[in-house]
Amino acid sequence: MSWRRITALLSVFILMSLANVACSPSFPDCDTDEHCQDSDEAHEQDRLYCLNNLCQQCRDDEHCDEGHECVAGSCEEIPGWCASDGDCPGSQVCRDNECGPECLADDDCDAGYVCEGGSCVEEPECTVDADCDADEICQRGTCIQAPEETCDLDTVNFPFDSSQLTSQARSTLQANADCIQERNLSVQIEGHCDERGTTEYNLGLGERRARSVRDYLTTLGVPSNQISTTSYGDQRLVQSCGYDGSESCHQQNRRAVFNIR
Repeated sequence: MSWRRITALLSVFILMSLANVACSPSFPDCDTDEHCQDSDEAHEQDRLYCLNNLCQQCRDDEHCDEGHECVAGSCEEIPGWCASDGDCPGSQVCRDNECGPECLADDDCDAGYVCEGGSCVEEPECTVDADCDADEICQRGTCIQAPEETCDLDTVNFPFDSSQLTSQARSTLQANADCIQERNLSVQIEGHCDERGTTEYNLGLGERRARSVRDYLTTLGVPSNQISTTSYGDQRLVQSCGYDGSESCHQQNRRAVFNIR
């Protein structure tokens, strides 16, 4: 190849390069990622990317550090993201890089503790009066001597996935209301569920059942300040039935239980 031909080709290459430079948009405008790399701003921070014809910090989540996500071209912290339990507030724990309750089931707690409302608490001595001696009742998880003058406050049961009171439940609550008013008792109503459904859903359903009983008692004349409610969801089963258990088995667990305070 002659020097004249070589010189001509070099001239063409130089002219094309100059043309490309002349056509490249000025920062922060861009057409490609390469247009974002030769600016002073690009040297002062991490690599920039062309997004919607502007040089931005990121285009995809993979361009951001761990625990961050790409939002409109900027790397933002992911709310609630964690790498370990130490990144979470209070007693929350880190699961799949997300802070959440200390426990979701009893198996998440140490021996001698159970999961209640997302926290590990000491396992109660009792959950129902039947767990105690014949002359004792279960009160707030502890067996205490039964009062000399008391009355039986019967448990009421609920249909599947419902907090509606059946006619039988209303009849039982009428008798309970008479006893509460006659003895001037203060009671706590526990809402319970069968083991189908998530822990969070069953805690909410148990609370709705307890409140349904409370609201009906107030219509029968029981003062609202003598009634409190709590929910244990599916954490305190009368009997474990499994998802394929019989309806009669599951029915025992869908209940509202009375504790005299």
